[in-house]
Amino acid sequence: MIVVVATNETGVVGVRARLAALGAAASEVVAPSEARRLVIATVDDDAKAEQLAVALRAEGEWAVARPTDRVRLDGWMQHTAPLTFGDRLSVCFAWTEHDRRDLGGLVELGAGGFGNGAHPATRLLIDQLVNRVAGGERVLDVGCGSGVLGLCALRLGASSLVAVDMKETAVEATCRNAAINGMGPRVAARLGPLGELDDPFDVVVANVGRAAIVELAPDLVRLVARDGWLAVSGISSPQCDLVAGFLRPLVEIDRQSSGEWSALALAHP
Repeated sequence: MIVVVATNETGVVGVRARLAALGAAASEVVAPSEARRLVIATVDDDAKAEQLAVALRAEGEWAVARPTDRVRLDGWMQHTAPLTFGDRLSVCFAWTEHDRRDLGGLVELGAGGFGNGAHPATRLLIDQLVNRVAGGERVLDVGCGSGVLGLCALRLGASSLVAVDMKETAVEATCRNAAINGMGPRVAARLGPLGELDDPFDVVVANVGRAAIVELAPDLVRLVARDGWLAVSGISSPQCDLVAGFLRPLVEIDRQSSGEWSALALAHP
């Protein structure tokens, strides 16, 4: 197994020293982008490699264990390939070994939370952000998971993000991912119900599924600014009309589908 630790140029020496102290000598440093450095160490035992990656993540490092045998490595490389959304935005794991020097609007993600942009329901909402974010918007990400949607909005030019989830692990992952991308000062991630929020937002995104959208509908509608818009996903095509009905008086302005998944964009009439 290989342990990969994502850092920057100034962090390489410290990561190499920490790996050595934990019994893994760094064998290579690669630079997949101008800012990112990957310190790569070979570990003979698979279990030890996993333990080492877990220990490093507990210390705040962006570390992962990856396979070396060809079959599993091919799958790993496919799984960690950057996702692109036109020429405005791209998403990848911080530790991916794929070159990303020429990717536009890069958002990097670390470990933890839920969602990396690959699921069709998430991609549909990212497409809405790419098509609609003009710059300067206040954004609310409901059920933030890993924070990927809100961070994509910031990379596209939104000014600030409030990310809300009922799981502490999601809030923690969102904060870590905001830091990875240098967006920490513009992100407020929090636990708790939407009812505790008062001020409306220019953009509200919620990839939470039909049942949660219906339950949260009054607050979702209330929190959309007069000139703002709401996008929801995690629903099937047959559920779209039902969901749109619960989100009145907002009116549907767009509907997109990918396989069995659909997303709706709505705004005030």
